[in-house]
Amino acid sequence: MIGKQWFRAILILAVALPAVTGTARAQTELAAMPSGIYRLDKESTFQRGCFDPCYCPIMAEVPVRGTFQLAPAGFDGLFQIYEITDINWTVSLGDPELRITGSGTYRVGGEFALRQELSLDLLVGDAPAQHFESGLVPPGAQLPSLAATISANKMFCFDTVIVLEASPVPQAEIHPYRLLRDSTFQRGCFGTCDCLLMEPQPVLGTFALVDLQRNPLFTEFAVVNVRWRTALLSDTTETTVPIRGFGMYTYGGEFALVERLGLNLTVDGEPMTHYDSGLVPVGASFPRIDTSISIDDLVCYDTLIHVDAWPRRNRRHSPRDRF
Repeated sequence: MIGKQWFRAILILAVALPAVTGTARAQTELAAMPSGIYRLDKESTFQRGCFDPCYCPIMAEVPVRGTFQLAPAGFDGLFQIYEITDINWTVSLGDPELRITGSGTYRVGGEFALRQELSLDLLVGDAPAQHFESGLVPPGAQLPSLAATISANKMFCFDTVIVLEASPVPQAEIHPYRLLRDSTFQRGCFGTCDCLLMEPQPVLGTFALVDLQRNPLFTEFAVVNVRWRTALLSDTTETTVPIRGFGMYTYGGEFALVERLGLNLTVDGEPMTHYDSGLVPVGASFPRIDTSISIDDLVCYDTLIHVDAWPRRNRRHSPRDRF
């Protein structure tokens, strides 16, 4: 009788031990990913067209660049879950380039072996939001780097496929800025349209630039962590409101220096809207940024934001040293 009990106990242990060992191994391989700004590596690509078994043209893979924010969102016993926000990507598809924004989740962990799943809701250009996911697959890179292929239709027939490889941005490549006192916010009717145009209101706050790419003609940065505030007038009431967002800044040129500032902003909780300066002569010597952005190029009712900004000093770097 005792022998049978021992045999049963050994059998249960033999069955359970691999599962326990597998879980322990998966959790041992699971390294915490630092929260903060992640940047797409140069291997990241965008592709759209027909995949098997359908037959129609498929475009070549083209580079996609930009940043996103990652932050811990809990642990469910097997998977560490992260929230992804402020997706701020640009695809090199002619002029204008294709913009991608959105948010989602990333989870990594597992019971027997390490697995990952990237799930994003994306706005690709002017198209309606689409859900993209990788499925539950082995990690494509050593954590804390992230590598995954996401698609809207599991790469079946006509689909959009994005190959993502991203890594945390080193602190030395995040350049903090502050708005100067000439920065203003103005909303109303411009040009020949007939409606009230509010007086320019001061804009205060900070943002940061993240190195993206440099070539012989242009230098490009991602704009992250836009944290501004201004005043809006409603009848006789003045209310201080927040402005939040992200975008891109480019400067350079072949014969004359030009710059472009494009930001996706939400003003006081309004829907996120794209503001752009267009490609214009530089307003000041870089690293100072001095330009104006608007929604509709000041045609009738519009919002105009003048951005005059300078790098914030810190204890280890001067503004020019950081670039």
